[in-house]
Amino acid sequence: MKHLIDIIFQAFAIILRNDLNSSHVHFEQKKLLLHFTIHDAYLVKSFYDLNPTEKQIHLVQQIWRTKLNSCERLLQKLIAYIEENLNSSLSKKIKHQVELIHYDYHIQALQLEYFQHKPNEYQKQLMIHICQSKYEQETSEQEYEFLKQKIAYYNLPSQSFDCSTISHHPLIDSIQNLTVQEALKKQFKEVAIQSRITLFNMYLKSAEDQREEYKKKHEANVKKMDASQRTLNKNEKLSSTFVQLINERCNKISERIRCIYKFKSESILFKS
Repeated sequence: MKHLIDIIFQAFAIILRNDLNSSHVHFEQKKLLLHFTIHDAYLVKSFYDLNPTEKQIHLVQQIWRTKLNSCERLLQKLIAYIEENLNSSLSKKIKHQVELIHYDYHIQALQLEYFQHKPNEYQKQLMIHICQSKYEQETSEQEYEFLKQKIAYYNLPSQSFDCSTISHHPLIDSIQNLTVQEALKKQFKEVAIQSRITLFNMYLKSAEDQREEYKKKHEANVKKMDASQRTLNKNEKLSSTFVQLINERCNKISERIRCIYKFKSESILFKS
């Protein structure tokens, strides 16, 4: 979280160096934004672990909502300010980071709401494992698709062997006999192209294997969650509320990861 906000601060530093004095008024707002970090979520979790009274829980919820609402308003102001003052490329990068901050808030809010219902240790761990496996499954899926996009990019004519820096090797170019030189260049090109194809296939196979592994792992966790709704064991039973919150949190995790890879994909399209 701090890393994401730091990127926004770097943009403001650039503006200040360019003597855009109007940005000074935003410093107090930025300092307020910094006070809220992802570590707050763990502090509140620890609070719930202490089995607080309903009155104490209500008080903590009010503090959380006030802080969250303040940050949401500040983020909207930051977006507007960024669009007005920064160049297109940097603006897109910072807007992307702000989007991720929004997702982080929602993901943590759903976790806090889950803890508010006082789950036992089994129910806590099950939520953590399902959300973690969802993160791994979605990341491996998006990474696989992104890798295919990158390979397609490197197969463009503009990225061919003849356009690369390795197509002209000093040792080969120094050969006086043109027939020998051309033969070596041809052999060198064939080896380089075949090696690249082999590497691409290895990367794809590795990414595909990982995608299948994490998919199966998450499916197993989902089955465990479904079974926990039907079990007669009170310690392992999940209420419909718990299941709903877990699913909502998993969906937000997926949306966040897709947001990251959409930004990466757009960067590749911009290059091509």
